[in-house]
Amino acid sequence: MNRNEKQWIALYTRHKWEKKVHQLLLHQGIESYCPLVKTKKQWADRKKIVEFPLFSSYVFAKVDTLEQYRIQQTAGVVSIVYHCGRPAYITANEINRIQDLLIAEDRELEVVPFDQVGIGDKIKVREGILSDWQGEVITVKGKSVVMVLEQFNCALIAKVNVSQQNLLLA
Repeated sequence: MNRNEKQWIALYTRHKWEKKVHQLLLHQGIESYCPLVKTKKQWADRKKIVEFPLFSSYVFAKVDTLEQYRIQQTAGVVSIVYHCGRPAYITANEINRIQDLLIAEDRELEVVPFDQVGIGDKIKVREGILSDWQGEVITVKGKSVVMVLEQFNCALIAKVNVSQQNLLLA
């Protein structure tokens, strides 16, 4: 990567600091993305729609090499996510896919902690909003497929029409 070329990277944050880190990065003039999911919460006296991060303890930032050092000093940032000793770069296409998932109406999307190993098949989705995404199958429940995204240490649960064979073994 060129020192001045900006690339998307993942930042690991303190627990429940995702939104705050996102705002702090924006305040510093750094392009940041914290994907949020809306959900209904029930309290004893009311119901409310709240937003929570799609990826617990993760925020994305588009930075060059010099800005990587600066963001590590940002309150709430624990570390940059590394792969093989280098920052794990995320393509703009992958960021756009996450944005598309959250924009798409009537898509049920849920994040669950990666604390169990399932069936283990590697799959690739052929059609729909998850088209060309690859992952490892944890479970299949009716039309819901639990798919692990290893780089984020979590699993996505999304409605996929398995009856039309939209899934391929990768």
